[in-house]
Amino acid sequence: MRVLLSFCLAFWLVLMMFPDSWARVQGPCVDCHTMHNSQNGSAVVTNGPFRALTRGDCVGCHTGTNTGSNNIPYILSDTEPTYGDVGISGNTLAGGNFYWVADSGGNDDTKGHNVVYLAAQDANIGYTPPGWDNANFTANGAVAGGEASWSKQLTCAGKYGCHGTHTDEDDFRSISGAHHADDSTIDGSTVGKSFRFLYGIIGIEDSDWEYQPTATAHNQYYAIDRADGMNDNPANADPKSINYLCAECHGKFHSGVGDTEGADDEGSTVGSPWIRHPSDFDMNNVKTKEYGAYPGPFGTGNAYWPGAPVGANDLTAGVRSQVLQADGDAIVLCISCHRAHGSPNADLLRWDYNQCQASSGNAGNCGCYACHTSKY
Repeated sequence: MRVLLSFCLAFWLVLMMFPDSWARVQGPCVDCHTMHNSQNGSAVVTNGPFRALTRGDCVGCHTGTNTGSNNIPYILSDTEPTYGDVGISGNTLAGGNFYWVADSGGNDDTKGHNVVYLAAQDANIGYTPPGWDNANFTANGAVAGGEASWSKQLTCAGKYGCHGTHTDEDDFRSISGAHHADDSTIDGSTVGKSFRFLYGIIGIEDSDWEYQPTATAHNQYYAIDRADGMNDNPANADPKSINYLCAECHGKFHSGVGDTEGADDEGSTVGSPWIRHPSDFDMNNVKTKEYGAYPGPFGTGNAYWPGAPVGANDLTAGVRSQVLQADGDAIVLCISCHRAHGSPNADLLRWDYNQCQASSGNAGNCGCYACHTSKY
């Protein structure tokens, strides 16, 4: 018995020496699983049981109200989440919330991605995402199997989803095992080792999913500065970047000169003067202009502002509390302006664009002025 106790103590000390070696889902098993879906003669979870003895599907497990101390990130709320001006002061996490697009919530197609479990097909768009490019941006697997037009609605993960692998149409299987994988190294090699289970994507994950983030506590998104922003050849995009993840569905918004979207501008040039907002573009390239004053009225000394996040091409430098300090640390992202899941604003924007008033002398909640610092 003494030998066994000595072994256990030694084993525990080894684990303490390498605390990140088991960096994976933590907390009570009951938060996610139920053994028989029965307690005191009643079902623990209605409409169950579910595979892997989980308490629900993706949405069922991630429905709730964020408090900053919950073990599970909630991306759908039963009641309207608190959001604040730009979504960094309430209980809405980095990706936003599906509440505003969900049939059970705001039911507004313009305010979120219409995931099949949550909302009906987008009445304005249908199944196929705007800017869909089925030929490029397939390095991490071809979303929708490369269909010219989508035949099925968006899912959380899998072939028609954002998370997990894109090779399996079953979104549950496509992400299976990831929650318990060792994610101490985020290198994109597996789903579990990918940023937020977005297969192939890398980044530094905030421990509480950006619950009320600050300049020093936030996700660090990986991005690159392409030769001419989004106008560069799609082949030069980095499949590990967060912008590439968006391009997997909205590729024509990230493609080269002459590859635009829409009957009026198809085949036209999208370079300067801009007719479409750049991404994959480092503001260090133009920091002698107004962009060098980021985040403008929302901070001082080029402090990182999570209300309009920017990416960096070097993750070894860790989470940036200041940007515009070196080339590649202030790269424009799709999610500089949008949220991935949803927001209370049209087009999933982080702020209400209709409230942006040029030369008003008041930035208000218009995040545009974080970069366009001379316009308010």
